[in-house]
Amino acid sequence: MRELHRRRHCRARARAVLSFAACMLAACTDQPKPDCVTSTAAFAMKLLEQSREQSAPGACDAFGLDAFNQDPEVGIVPYFARGDRGQPDAKRGSLAIQTAELGLLYDTALARGEDNLASDGASYSLGNFVSGEPDRSELCYVPELSPTRLLLPELPSTPDDPSTPEADESAPGQPAVDATLEWSNVQVYVTAEILGTQVAADLLDTRRSPDGQTCSVQYRALALAPAIPCALLDPETGAPVRNDDGSPQLDPAACEPEADPSNGRPVGSGISPRAAFVCDPSSAFCVLDGESVPALR
Repeated sequence: MRELHRRRHCRARARAVLSFAACMLAACTDQPKPDCVTSTAAFAMKLLEQSREQSAPGACDAFGLDAFNQDPEVGIVPYFARGDRGQPDAKRGSLAIQTAELGLLYDTALARGEDNLASDGASYSLGNFVSGEPDRSELCYVPELSPTRLLLPELPSTPDDPSTPEADESAPGQPAVDATLEWSNVQVYVTAEILGTQVAADLLDTRRSPDGQTCSVQYRALALAPAIPCALLDPETGAPVRNDDGSPQLDPAACEPEADPSNGRPVGSGISPRAAFVCDPSSAFCVLDGESVPALR
């Protein structure tokens, strides 16, 4: 009887262990998904031109990738509606996008006493997530955003005031700005491991010159956070080292997530080790290596 009881007890323990293991496995596979969110760090964006239209030959000559790549940083910031208790409701999120290019132009105008002349304009775009959590592909979607609309007057250059030798009041001029950015089909890759640091979108960038000519360029946009420059720096001055043609020399190791103290990198870049990235020769920033998200290695 004791032996039979012992065997029954052992079988019962085995069933309990198996049941517990099954429950643990189910719990692991049924973990709640992270909320739709993006990194709050700045993103480095690369633009892939798809098509362009111009009102006259040469209307696009003053616009395009060269100007954008001077500073390809983009702010992609999540916002959340307040819940009943005044706390952010992570299931009701929205997304704002602002490029460093237009943000700097707007800030410069404000510092000179000029504001956006577009009556319904803003220096950023805003749209809502369609869901509070990613789908089976681990993507969150913002299909439509309000347009970025910036209309600024020309700012003349300001000379230095010779009566105040201790200060330099000079300021460069800024050309007139008439720009509209229309973002759409935003996709954010969100997992517990890669929490909103990869973003893809379509962008229609339309510019109007002071003489009324228009240029519209359709891009595919890919963004990676954090924004890490990968230009080779002069160890004495800290300035970028440039080639004979003026392009920056590159330091691809600056993109690496792992620290390398022996080579002067006491900390890593902060980019996810799983992200597929490359040092972009056009902008000298670490960008996604691919044309869609997720871009993984």
